Amino acid sequence: MARIVTIESIDNPYRCLISNGVHTWYADEPEYNGGGDSGPSPNELLLAAVGSCATITLRMYAKRKEWPVDKIEIELKLEEIKTESGIVVNRITEKLQVHGNLDEDQINRLKTLLPKCPVARVVTGPVEIMIG
Repeated sequence: MARIVTIESIDNPYRCLISNGVHTWYADEPEYNGGGDSGPSPNELLLAAVGSCATITLRMYAKRKEWPVDKIEIELKLEEIKTESGIVVNRITEKLQVHGNLDEDQINRLKTLLPKCPVARVVTGPVEIMIG
């Protein structure tokens, strides 16, 4: 069962204390946005969630297939793209680097799994936020 995450505003204009009851971490806005840059921004946390879930998913898959993967690195970038019709689309670009003795077909297979990790499916699928 998933742990409940709580967020509390604590000091400097935007810094938040985040906890799941076991781990504690911070979020903040960068200085150019008026924050203290004392932790990742919410967008960076979102990218970290997508990227860490993808990395874990690929690791699990490679382990199950007994593929010799030494390390997986994913670089993510979030951009707002304005389409020709004027609609703004948020785009996450992932750049995958796999270290290990894998052939091109194996690496391509891992690439197909990136959008299938559970967090990527949440981000790209219908999501309801219920206020209680």
